[in-house]
Amino acid sequence: MEENKNYYIIREDVLPEAVQKTLKIKKALEENQKLSILEASKQFDLSRSAFYKYKDTIFPIQDFKKESVLTMSINVDDIPGILGKILSVVNEEKCSIITIHQTVPINNIATIIFSVNIDLKFTTIEILKAKIENLDYVNKVKVIGFSV
Repeated sequence: MEENKNYYIIREDVLPEAVQKTLKIKKALEENQKLSILEASKQFDLSRSAFYKYKDTIFPIQDFKKESVLTMSINVDDIPGILGKILSVVNEEKCSIITIHQTVPINNIATIIFSVNIDLKFTTIEILKAKIENLDYVNKVKVIGFSV
């Protein structure tokens, strides 16, 4: 009887080197059908046994679904037009709004919570988050949910 497995979303840069190399090998094998596992393992300096250990346990998030739902919380200064600027970024990144909620400002700070369909062919969570963070009057951006 197989036990339930838990899954996590984790940034690539905190993965062990062997897992990162496994991802690179999988991508190389996908892009070049003639490449053998032995050749790819040598190319990325990873043992075949390490590759086989991780190959069926790690998958890029883009492999699951090209369009996903992302929910973000954004703390902003209460100034006219800030929501419009955020929505412009969402539009530039080819995301579509599903829900949006803005709190009543307290001490001139408001929180905007929105869910968008994010198409990973056009943008990434990191790009969208960084562009919103770089807007004037945006204080904090936090990803609070992501469905694949």
